[in-house]
Amino acid sequence: MSFFESQFAADALMAQLPADGPAALVRMICSGLDASEMATALFAPDDTLAYMSPSFIRLWDVQPGARTFDDLVRHSHKTGTVLLFSTNDVDAWLEMAHGKRRSKPQRAFEIDMNDGRWFWASEATYDGGWMLLVMIDITQLKTNERVLRQARDAALLSAETDVLTGLYNRRYAMAQLGEAIDVAALAGTPLAMALLDLDHFKAINDSYGHDVGDQVLQHFADTGRRAVRSGDLLARVGGEEFLLLMRGVGEVDALNVLDRLRQRIAASKPVEGSSVCYTLSAGIAELRPGESLQQIFRRADQALYLAKQSGRNRVRLASELPPA
Repeated sequence: MSFFESQFAADALMAQLPADGPAALVRMICSGLDASEMATALFAPDDTLAYMSPSFIRLWDVQPGARTFDDLVRHSHKTGTVLLFSTNDVDAWLEMAHGKRRSKPQRAFEIDMNDGRWFWASEATYDGGWMLLVMIDITQLKTNERVLRQARDAALLSAETDVLTGLYNRRYAMAQLGEAIDVAALAGTPLAMALLDLDHFKAINDSYGHDVGDQVLQHFADTGRRAVRSGDLLARVGGEEFLLLMRGVGEVDALNVLDRLRQRIAASKPVEGSSVCYTLSAGIAELRPGESLQQIFRRADQALYLAKQSGRNRVRLASELPPA
């Protein structure tokens, strides 16, 4: 403790007071607490209430005859006010609370109130078991925190997703592909990826306009999301090019998934009131031992090129490619 701090320590202060000073000091401190907005209470070693500030009384809706911490909690539980309980069993809640109270000389935590407010609670336990509880309203801070968290999440989502289709974008997809390759290589599990291209998409834009082209892209994204497994990742990686990452799947199962999607797209009417239709071509590559991201991506791209060269509206496997 520094010299400055020692001048204001409790023992130093008490030594400066006259014989009746301690009582006057207590009155002065209590008057200050009464005037403040802090909800403050002093609990005796047997958990009876020795002092409550007016703010504490209002916050806890303290009723005449309330003498202990348990009285406050049971009133709150019975009336559905004050505390937001995580259980309907008030006895179990109190048992949990008693296990924490006075467990440390200093303890701080957040309290979720029933009316939507948040309070920061600080407990200080002194020799003999006396405990001072101070509660400060932090609702505005929590609101600001939530707004900032939502803004952060929105920024992250914007950085990872394609605005038009709502699918993940190329940067996110490539990062996920890299991680999936590492996991599959370590665990020895299969992994397949496919590159998909909407056939003659430029002709759709030229003939019907970019608004219709955008509707076709959105239609594919919606159809694709419903067609793939919940754990698969579908992303837009180019203008009309998409990537599908399938963990735990070999090329045969991947072919079945992609061919069902291909047939569904070919039979659909993507734009209401318009005769426009479209198809897709896809190339699939299954991860080989020791293969890198660039290598599997290149083989899927080569399989996609093979699908286009074979007449489009079809799915081809990288295993069909001639040896390099």
